[in-house]
Amino acid sequence: MKLQQSRRRLLATTIIAGASALAFAAPAMAQDPGATNVDDLVVTGTRIARQDYVANSPISTVSSEQIQARGDVNVEQILNQLPQVVPGLSANSNNPSNGSATVDLRGLGASRTLVLVNGHRFIPYDKSNAVDLNSIPAALIERVEVVTGGASAVYGSDALAGVVNFIFKRDYEGFGLDTQYGISRFGDGEQFNASLTFGSNFADDRGNVTGYVGYSDRDGFFPNSDRPWSFPSAAGGSGTGEYGGLNNLALNPYTAAGCPTANPCRRSFRTTGVPGPFSNDFSLSPTSDRYDFSTVNLLQSPSERFNLALMGHYDVTDNVEAFAEVFYTDSRNNSQLAPTPATGISIPYTNFFVQNYPALLAYANSRPNPTAPLNFDRRMSEVGARIQMNNTDVYQINTGLRADLGSGWELEGFYSYGRTELTTSILNDVSRSRLAAALAGGGTATTCAPSVQALFPTCVPINLFGRGTITPQAAAFVRLNFTDRSVFERQNVQLNLTGTVMELPAGPLGIAAGVEYREDTLSYTPDDAKNAGDIYGFNAERAVSGSSASTEAYIEAAVPLLRDAPFAKSLELELGARLSDYDTVGQVWSYKFGGSWEPVDSVRLRALYQRASRAPNVFELFQANDQGFPAVLDPCTTVNPGTGAARTLSTGVRNFCRSQLGFDPVTAGFVAQNTQTESFFFGNPDLSEEKSDTVTIGAVWQPTFVDGLSMSLDYYKIEVEDYIGTISGGVSGIVGACFAAGAAASATTPAPVSSIAECNNAGIGLPLIFRDAAGNLKARAPLGNVSALETSGVDFSTRYGWDVPWAGGMWGEQLDIAVNLTYLDSYELDGIEYAGTAGAYNISATLPEWKANISLGYDVGPVRVAYSGTFIDELDNQGNIPDFQDGGYSGIDSYWYHDVSGTWQATENMEVFAGIRNLLDEEPPVFDNSPDGNTDPNAYDVNGRYFFFGARLKY
Repeated sequence: MKLQQSRRRLLATTIIAGASALAFAAPAMAQDPGATNVDDLVVTGTRIARQDYVANSPISTVSSEQIQARGDVNVEQILNQLPQVVPGLSANSNNPSNGSATVDLRGLGASRTLVLVNGHRFIPYDKSNAVDLNSIPAALIERVEVVTGGASAVYGSDALAGVVNFIFKRDYEGFGLDTQYGISRFGDGEQFNASLTFGSNFADDRGNVTGYVGYSDRDGFFPNSDRPWSFPSAAGGSGTGEYGGLNNLALNPYTAAGCPTANPCRRSFRTTGVPGPFSNDFSLSPTSDRYDFSTVNLLQSPSERFNLALMGHYDVTDNVEAFAEVFYTDSRNNSQLAPTPATGISIPYTNFFVQNYPALLAYANSRPNPTAPLNFDRRMSEVGARIQMNNTDVYQINTGLRADLGSGWELEGFYSYGRTELTTSILNDVSRSRLAAALAGGGTATTCAPSVQALFPTCVPINLFGRGTITPQAAAFVRLNFTDRSVFERQNVQLNLTGTVMELPAGPLGIAAGVEYREDTLSYTPDDAKNAGDIYGFNAERAVSGSSASTEAYIEAAVPLLRDAPFAKSLELELGARLSDYDTVGQVWSYKFGGSWEPVDSVRLRALYQRASRAPNVFELFQANDQGFPAVLDPCTTVNPGTGAARTLSTGVRNFCRSQLGFDPVTAGFVAQNTQTESFFFGNPDLSEEKSDTVTIGAVWQPTFVDGLSMSLDYYKIEVEDYIGTISGGVSGIVGACFAAGAAASATTPAPVSSIAECNNAGIGLPLIFRDAAGNLKARAPLGNVSALETSGVDFSTRYGWDVPWAGGMWGEQLDIAVNLTYLDSYELDGIEYAGTAGAYNISATLPEWKANISLGYDVGPVRVAYSGTFIDELDNQGNIPDFQDGGYSGIDSYWYHDVSGTWQATENMEVFAGIRNLLDEEPPVFDNSPDGNTDPNAYDVNGRYFFFGARLKY
């Protein structure tokens, strides 16, 4: 590891030093793209030309200068600073993680945010239909435009929450070399990036080709003493420990040592082969039999990424331009989880080790049926940590023609094909069938039973009764490595016409109209062992394949009503509609209407209503019994395993639990072993489309007496109907609804689960909740158009470019200020309010009421200094919401993150830069129920103070 780090440091230093030498010797640069004037941008959200702070939808723009000032090389870092974005998966995601980075506008879900590159849909990366932002090269971005609120009338499905459009550099001439190296103050988290951008005009400037090649390498790191907040597990760890746990079964209980009334009778094997009391010490002290998984899980995932882009256009005639774009990304990303927690292991009474450990045998013989199999849990540490390696290959080709038809009319036709292949390899899982073979009776300490050996010639007996008892040979036999493969393909054909229909007294009547055909195909092939459920440590998943297609037509218009009239410098109406015909849900309408009123030159009022829609994707239609472990607490537990706090059960809940467990959970002291509940997820081929209503009302102020100042204030409200999600809002909702009904039915007499309607309305022929032989709660969670989501708030934004009047060039020349602030008034899912909370219940997200980002840039001759600040308001834990009633969780303080950087134009051809992220070295808050680094690693910084430096050459 040290040798690899030294080599990377040497490589970074060599490239930067070489770049510097070349810069001083280089000739003048052919073209410097320069800074972009934000006020002159044509923005996303309509195909009729609009400009920032003039569009009727609230729009945020991130410029390349802002990206460079923070040293962002991962695109999700760029977007997560925006208050309109709820952080999705990122480089610091580990549990869960699939190697991707996503963007989630307004917290509606990454699959409801449409991602465009140069105005065209970008290919999703897997079955979720979300785009992996690792495929977007940061160095090629000229600006990012973010439109919040539904945009389906313009772009079709997936734009329910809004649109993120990455605009790449165009018409580049010469070449530019960018290099950057970063490291945390703890000496870890190293990242090296290098990219080459090149371009040239040809054919007497009738065409241009711009290319890009980029490479990125990032080191991972684990919780360590430099980050004391990251361990031990604040969620109380896991009840599946390294010593093993012998479970007491209600129908065949142990009677030795005062069982079953004196204690839960679960037994640990701190002394090999000798069952002793299981210590549920939730502080994870040395005497605890619980397992602390925090130190084994990554805080930052290692990755290696290669990006390639080639873009070109050529004027075939004076009025016709041909264009093409090719994008390719090879992204490799690893995550790591603790060794396999094998639960519900059935160990035959005739197992060699059961028969040859006298204390264990005596304990087994204390049961009414002594020869029944033993029910056992164990952390399979000797097999090794579970490593997940994600390899994503993404490529997309866009090609088409643009034609100037004259009289202000333009026609664009293009074809796009994209393909993503995601290969996920898992190392060090455990095979159920091989573990059963290694435990079968009739063998010895070194040889398996002859009947087993015939089926598994390499079988090696395994001893689970203690820590370190599994031999390397036995670990190798039960170890399971497997690979899953997902292929997503998309074909898209569009024809778009824009122009002016006529000149009205108030101005031109502009329209945009077009037709589109889109076809998505998904093929997900899990490993045979995973498909068959022959695994312990990762979620079982079934093969899914299918396709969906849509044919669509749209039209939108900008209608000027008044111009230069009293109290109406301008009055304009905006209209749009799209008809989409899906082969899955039929015909769907999306539409918008609104407008703007400018009573005086400097003030503009705007309002827009949009009806957006999203058709279910292939995976939502056909998902089949996939396994997962959401954070849901068993309502029957008398102690919260995350906090160690005692819980009081109502009479109804206590009776309902008794009907499931076969004993009184209070008198037996029943304790759930985990804060997670094993669940099984199902799709639904009868899903209909989601529909949302978005209303935005706002004002834009651009005072004439302050040149360069723009301010906007917008209220938004989004209501989503027929929201596709797990019934009852999630597994927490399923468990809550079932137990609420069960408690009511069991107020006097315990009622069985089978008699409770809320527990059987699954639509899959199976009850929604059940328990395994050891009493562990399980859930089944089908999808449906069953949820309703409402969110509302206020966005404030301002930008100011100030030519410092008194400086005279001595103390500075230009001050740039940008502020984005959002107040989240409400985020309500199925009647539960989540605004101002964080956690991992039905909403695995951090939703502060106030979030803001401030950017400052100041030019002093050849030097530009920059500051970026991000504010996250204080939060409550979702476990404190009355609907969940877990309680005992602490609140989360507000946070300010400060980033600073400086850029020096050393020569005409070279810039050198350096900066510090998280200048004050703020430690993230600790979440009592987080399985991922004790915090939300996507919303808060886990690296600590981080230094970066690099150089840019432009020729």
